[in-house]
This record gives sequence, structure tokens and C-alpha cells, in this order.
Amino acid sequence: MRKDNIRFVCLRCGLCCMASPISLLPHEILVLNDLAAPLNVKLKFVEGYAVYDRISGVNVALTYHMQLGNNGKCVFLGKNNLCLIHNRYKPLICRSFPYTIKSINYYFDPVAKIAFHRSSYTISLACEFIKKHKSMLEPYLKDEFLIKKFFDDETRYANLMEKYRSMYLLALSYLWRVGYVDLASDARTDRPYVNAYLFIRRYIPYFAIRPY
Repeated sequence: MRKDNIRFVCLRCGLCCMASPISLLPHEILVLNDLAAPLNVKLKFVEGYAVYDRISGVNVALTYHMQLGNNGKCVFLGKNNLCLIHNRYKPLICRSFPYTIKSINYYFDPVAKIAFHRSSYTISLACEFIKKHKSMLEPYLKDEFLIKKFFDDETRYANLMEKYRSMYLLALSYLWRVGYVDLASDARTDRPYVNAYLFIRRYIPYFAIRPY
């Protein structure tokens, strides 16, 4: 592979589908539940980051983690390491891999009643393509322009994921300012969890996120 013509190519090794639980946005678990039923796939989700609403007394879940199957693989991973739902709805975290989230920080301003976030990304060394071409890629992966060139589709889906994450926080900020919610940045373990997408639509019925 020439240095001036490097582009990411998925090798279908399946390693990214076995590395860890899959991080999802709230609307994505609704889509995946619909797709799983006809495939007879059993899903298990665990709430990730959530914010507590003092008015309704619930934790509003902004992220979820889809658990791997008993075999240590994504439950949608089929024969020959092919995703069963690739052409129907593949989660954004999967489509952006190996351009993957390094950290996410959520911020809450109780005076201005604004919630927002900042994310940083990195290139995952768990990817077989990256490991195979690591020595050639390493000098270039510190340049954001070249990263976007090498991982054009992957960075595009990552940007879309961050756009949707911002949409959730903007909607909650609006509800906070008009007095429908009163947010605390830490979830309460003694209170129930609700899906942020469904929660927001209680107050803003037209709030909708297209899968992509």
C-alpha cells in the first residue's frame, strides 16, 4: 500500500465486535429492538451516562451499552463476521470505528441552565487494519486533516453521532430553561431510569432524530 494512497478498509476480522459492550445513543436502542425481534436476537442494555431530573424524579439516560452475547461477541455478528443489520441500521459507534471516542465530558451550568458536552477521539489499535499498517500510519495519525482523509466515512459518522448527542443536550437545556425539568449532573441510584429520547418527546412531540 502506497503511503500517499492509504484509505481505511474493513478487514472483517470481527475484533471490534468482540472488544467491549457497544455504546449507543437513546434512539438507537429503539431501532435495534425493532430489528432484533424478527431475527430472534436477544438484546440486553445497561444504562450509561444519565442526568437526574428533580421534578419528575427520574434519571434521564443519555447513553446505553448493549451487552455482548454469552460467546463474547456482538449479538448481531453473523457468519463470516458479517453484521446482520449492516444495511438496515448499524450503530454510529460501529460505523465510526476505528475512529473512536477517547473521552466524553458533560457540563451543566445551573445558572444559565445549559447542558453541553465535549468529546475527543482517537484511532483504536484494536483494529486489525491499524495494527497491520501501524508503522506506516503512525506519523500521519497526529494530523487531523490526514485522519479525516484516511477515515472519511468513519469521521463523518462520528461527527453525526456528536451532532445527535448535542441535540439531546440542547433539548434538555430548553426544557430546563422553561421550567419543565430541573437537572442535576449526577444520576441517583435509588431512582428509575428513562430513555432520553422518549423523555424529551413527552414535552416536545416533534423532537425526532433520523437514524442517518
